[in-house]
Amino acid sequence: MASVRNLLKKKILVGHRIVLYKRIKKSLRKWIFSFLKEKKSFNILTREELFKNNDKYQILSFGAEENIIVSEPFNGVNELPNLIKTTSLLTGSIGKFTLNKPFVAEVINAELVGSAAVGFDREGSLITETVMQNLVNIEKYLPNGIPAQTLILKNLPSFGSHQLDTACSLLNWWSKNYSHWIVDCLLRLEGLEYYQKQTKRKPALIIESNPPTWKIESLKLLGYGLDDCIPWKGSKIKVNRLIVPSFRREQAFPVSPAACKWLRQRLLSNLPNIESSQRSFSPRIYISRAKTTGRKVINEDDVLEALSPFGFVAYAPEEMSFADEVRLFSQAEMVVAPHGSGLVNIIFAQNLSVIKLFGSTGVPCFLVLAKSLGFQYGCLTGDYNSRNNHSFEQNNNIMVDIPKLRVLVAEMLNNRYGDRQPVITTY
Repeated sequence: MASVRNLLKKKILVGHRIVLYKRIKKSLRKWIFSFLKEKKSFNILTREELFKNNDKYQILSFGAEENIIVSEPFNGVNELPNLIKTTSLLTGSIGKFTLNKPFVAEVINAELVGSAAVGFDREGSLITETVMQNLVNIEKYLPNGIPAQTLILKNLPSFGSHQLDTACSLLNWWSKNYSHWIVDCLLRLEGLEYYQKQTKRKPALIIESNPPTWKIESLKLLGYGLDDCIPWKGSKIKVNRLIVPSFRREQAFPVSPAACKWLRQRLLSNLPNIESSQRSFSPRIYISRAKTTGRKVINEDDVLEALSPFGFVAYAPEEMSFADEVRLFSQAEMVVAPHGSGLVNIIFAQNLSVIKLFGSTGVPCFLVLAKSLGFQYGCLTGDYNSRNNHSFEQNNNIMVDIPKLRVLVAEMLNNRYGDRQPVITTY
């Protein structure tokens, strides 16, 4: 028993050290950003300023403005009060949102700098659209997406910097994360392809060196091979024409439903054919995090036992190919899952009901995504503790309330199917 207590103490201590380290790095980034900005080492080129100089930056708009409504989650087991406590951003995530018309810009004589390939125009202005989505007061958030060494490297002299003709970067500070790769990289390829169609020029894709298999597979399904890509070495490079597609989400969370539909259709149409006997999936899926770090379901065996009568089967996306992840979610009718990047795969679904399992804290990103796509969304939360540190506690493991889970699944299935499909609700 003493050894267990010591192990827990050690894990808590390591967690707090990680939080402290991240806070120090964040403070350092902000200080360097502010210092160099005050010294006029660079200016900020926002989305609005790109449009003000349309002739200079060759803005090509496409698609249409979108209005989406994010309603409250399914409240069958009265989890909304707990969700409001655990997700401080929930209030600002409910309501009507407008997503601006997408665009793609061509920046002449640009430069990419640092590990995140931050873009600068020929005057040395930092192009915010290469870093993050359009935000109110974006300068406040920019330091979060720009490594400190990038700004330092930008101000160092270049010696024989390599040069590219036409290129588009799929790198940003968060692109190593699976969810951000899908939302903040792949969705932007629609704009890149619009540019190619209009100009007959095919930009090279700049990606990280030694990308994980799922990145290579996802690009392949969209028609891009390694010959179309340039591995990024994390230094500086001149680009004659830097192609900058707009991010397909606005502010914190709302993601373009049209962009999601484009991505889903492209991926599904390019999936290789396989025999049905080779790979079949249950339409009711449980996403397990048993082999990942953080947010594991402590009583997962009990969860699976409770879900089994409803026809749920457990899957671990990290053990699947990207193509099979697309197949799995494209045929799903209901998914139960703890918070994790793999939930972004709901983009590949057609008509889905989602149950999200929260610990003591969380963020409402998948609530907003699910509602934007017109999906039914419910949730279960753990005990709320106002003293929890969000950046650490959100990775804590989850204890699921089994009776509440059974009731919520039954109610959401009944709400989805009505009298067409009886659901067992007694145990």
